[in-house]
Amino acid sequence: MKTKDLIDALGRFDPEAEVRLCVTWPGGITETHDRLRVTDYGGGPQLGAAPGYRGVQLYVGCVLDQARPSAPRPRLDLGQYASPELAARVHDFYVVHKGLGEPLNFPEFDYEKWIPPRTTSGQYNEHVAAILREKLLAE
Repeated sequence: MKTKDLIDALGRFDPEAEVRLCVTWPGGITETHDRLRVTDYGGGPQLGAAPGYRGVQLYVGCVLDQARPSAPRPRLDLGQYASPELAARVHDFYVVHKGLGEPLNFPEFDYEKWIPPRTTSGQYNEHVAAILREKLLAE
């Protein structure tokens, strides 16, 4: 796998998601590791968590906790808005700009140019505000 492919794959998930490395034997997963390291011994980057023993073939995979069907991703609180439709558009805005790949409520809407409104309290939601800051700094 190329570094770009790994970055693209991980970019589909919440940046705060825990990444675990699983060591799998032919009979199933034997252990998972939360503490990962990235090394380069001259052949490019390598993800590692456990030493491999010579003569034993290990299958190593990168698993994202939120990708498991048994652990559905909780819906992020993006604030209260004047209508359910507006709240759905703000959620779509978040999904599009975070690259989460979730189905959109209004897929035909242009979320690249749209600026979400403030919440009913008059403030921008912290997550929406962070996306808007990133957009403004990029321009």
